[in-house]
Amino acid sequence: MNDKGFTPSNLQQLLGQYKRTKKTQTGLLKLAQLCSTVTDMSAFYQRLQAIIKRYFPAKNLYIQQFSADSNISRDNYYIDELRCSPIEQQLTPDVVDFISSIAKPVLIQLDKVCIYQSDSQLIERPFPNRHQHSHCVDAWLAAPLTIDGELIGIVGIKGFINENQNPRVNLQLISFISDIISAAIERNKNRQLISLYSKDVSDIVDAKTAQLQQTNRRLRQQIEQKSKSELKLHYDAHHDALTQLPNRAMFTERLEQTIKHIKRHRTDRFAVLFIDIDRFKVINDTLGHHVGDLLLIEIAKRILHCIRGNDILSRLGGDEFVILLDSLGHSDDAEDIANRVIEALKTPFSIEGHHLYTSASIGIAICDHQYQSATDVLRDADAAMYQAKSMGRSRLMFYDASMREELLKDLNIEQQLQQALAHQHFRIVYQPILELKTKQVIGYEALLRWQNQQQAVTAKDFINIAEKCGLIIDIEHWTIVEVAKKLKHWQQQQQSLFISINLSGKHLSHNKQTSDLIALLKANVNEPQGLIIEFNEQAFNQTSRHTLQNLKRIEKTGVRLALDDYGSGLSSLHYLNNYPFELIKLDQKFVRSFETNERNLQLAKSLASLGQSLGFNLVAEGIETENQWQKAVDAGCQFGQGFYFGQPRAIDDRVDNQGDDVNNCA
Repeated sequence: MNDKGFTPSNLQQLLGQYKRTKKTQTGLLKLAQLCSTVTDMSAFYQRLQAIIKRYFPAKNLYIQQFSADSNISRDNYYIDELRCSPIEQQLTPDVVDFISSIAKPVLIQLDKVCIYQSDSQLIERPFPNRHQHSHCVDAWLAAPLTIDGELIGIVGIKGFINENQNPRVNLQLISFISDIISAAIERNKNRQLISLYSKDVSDIVDAKTAQLQQTNRRLRQQIEQKSKSELKLHYDAHHDALTQLPNRAMFTERLEQTIKHIKRHRTDRFAVLFIDIDRFKVINDTLGHHVGDLLLIEIAKRILHCIRGNDILSRLGGDEFVILLDSLGHSDDAEDIANRVIEALKTPFSIEGHHLYTSASIGIAICDHQYQSATDVLRDADAAMYQAKSMGRSRLMFYDASMREELLKDLNIEQQLQQALAHQHFRIVYQPILELKTKQVIGYEALLRWQNQQQAVTAKDFINIAEKCGLIIDIEHWTIVEVAKKLKHWQQQQQSLFISINLSGKHLSHNKQTSDLIALLKANVNEPQGLIIEFNEQAFNQTSRHTLQNLKRIEKTGVRLALDDYGSGLSSLHYLNNYPFELIKLDQKFVRSFETNERNLQLAKSLASLGQSLGFNLVAEGIETENQWQKAVDAGCQFGQGFYFGQPRAIDDRVDNQGDDVNNCA
């Protein structure tokens, strides 16, 4: 359901109602125009037949006029799809008497009668006693013909079937038809009087005609205004207000139609591309929603140039777009269009003096007759998009069934993490960090573990999921408080040991989160130089200038900073020269490569030499053998950690002067 409360079913109903209303209003306008030009009643009835046949559900329209002194029939006309001609009286005397007595539009169905009193009132009652030997057809929808309040006849639909089950609408319709036919009869009568009477009569007729024309103009204006309002309502209900693209409701409706099509044509296929704009939230939060809205409009324009004429681009909301690729020949076609979109969005956008760079992560669902609903298609395309996003920005990914299983698994873990955070079902283990040459313990790295009783989840997996679902900040805040307690006990014992803790880059991405971290550190860490905070390179891949500013704010609290997993990817010397890191922790794969890769060993030696100039030390991670320890020493690494020195474990609040833990527990 969209933000206005519409669903596909009631929107379809609204559209059908709009079409019927428009058709009826057009017919009324045609009748009004016919009435204003009538000069001959025979010709009038012929033209009336054409309008009735096209615009109204009145296939058996019967018109009966009375003589001037009684209800005796004078002129009877019968209009159906095949003919328009005078016939014998059709209404039985009891029906004529009944309609004449109440002078209101009525719907007669056997012995039941529905009387139209006003727009807000309908009266239902049984039919009165019939005349002897009288017989009534199954149904009549009828209304009196009046001129200046005087009954001149009856118009009715013989054998009427109430298709829309709404008597008020049908009674209003026959009332309008009655008014227009009455006006035509009156105009014809006036025309005849003009030829018989003096100019005074002619003036009266002209005045009446002018009044009728004015009424017709008002009716025409009302009809046109209502048509415009309904068209606008329909457009607004199916389009995004910002980009003017089809919205979720219209896209879902078209997608459902496409699914029905491939049910009948089982060899046909189509595809849905789910597009998420990378880094849009950063741009929106940094430069404001106005710039963000302008960016979305430009993005929509570029994507439109990438699709075919019969495809549909829709904005679901936020920075999410979807494309319906109709009549898909091959999956390569979907991949080609996705690549076109990715390339189109790589070119920077110039918006109000800002040069904005963005990209797109795209999930593709190739659809055949196996799909049952639009919801299923969007779900799978969305899952593929998240998979593409998790592998890096500016990518595309085709959906397969394993993605849904992975998402369900992640959702289950997320729910368990929520419970774990609420009940503090976490623990911290500590891995020693040593001075490599002397093997003296100088500190520990605090590692978070989750005591999950339902399934085995690695630390890497649950931390990744915590980052995706937004729980990582709260979890790491809890970790900082616990580590601060441990550090405080050691400092009270005059132990010169430090504790390092690895934090998510989300602490640096927004000023508020950085401020919250700083406040937490000031409130819990007494001697901040004993705490080392580690960030990996991914924290600085985007908006590096912004994150550098926040990193320097954290440094001012007195804590020391470390760059984690250096050498795991495209590591930049820029981090070593411009960022305030005291420790550079070499990735364990890079460290282990020293045994077989002489170039990496020499590179590490160069980094160690550079560190002497720039003021940082190297920490070798993942040392598991004596040979790896010796290679790390040869490379110039001052510190190290790994299973060779000790596995991560829980320790109590007391350590000796050499840094060995006492009374520890695994």
